[in-house]
Amino acid sequence: MINNNKRIALVTGATGQFGKAIINSLITKNIEVILVSKDIIKLEKLYDEIINVAVFKPLIISLDLSHGRSIDKLGSKIFDKYRKLDILISCSSFFPKLSPINHISPKDFNKIVDTNITANWHLIRAFDPLLRLAKYGRAYFLICKQKTYNEAYFSAYSLTSSSLESMIKNWQLETKKSNIKVNTYDPGPILSKLRNSAFPGENKSKLSTAENAANKFITLLEQSYGV
Repeated sequence: MINNNKRIALVTGATGQFGKAIINSLITKNIEVILVSKDIIKLEKLYDEIINVAVFKPLIISLDLSHGRSIDKLGSKIFDKYRKLDILISCSSFFPKLSPINHISPKDFNKIVDTNITANWHLIRAFDPLLRLAKYGRAYFLICKQKTYNEAYFSAYSLTSSSLESMIKNWQLETKKSNIKVNTYDPGPILSKLRNSAFPGENKSKLSTAENAANKFITLLEQSYGV
């Protein structure tokens, strides 16, 4: 039997630093969380870490977001099981190594476009109808607005971040008269392996933890319901 009183949340990039921090906050609420990531081993480890504190048993789904048809099938699976989606949070992203634009390999360039732009379009295409079936659909997509990313050697990442922001702004306009609220979210610099790889000499004391950034995000999410 479908429980329409609980919210259903789907989080991509679930095994990443920020994704895990968000999930740890969501599972203590009246929310059933669907964890999506490519690495099934990391998903199973995360599941074992949260199962004993989760209000509802989480659902784990191993999925490569670069496969658009897999996202379409996921949309159908979520509809069959829940008949709606209340919250969509896209935390997946690919950050290639810093290099001059003419040194970026075609493989890395295609991967960053596929992961950071095309996959998010597929998510919108698959889950817009399910978000409309929820009483108050919410969708959030992570971006980076820092000036740093508009400087030299960030060309591919800057391109995808700006493109995603533009796409979501257009979706906002298209959903203005619906029950859906769509937003991008910039968590700011976070202590993580990815951040350390991109900025190895950075002063780590100036960075926020993923937990603090996630708490700010959850506050924003709950405020969107007017509570």
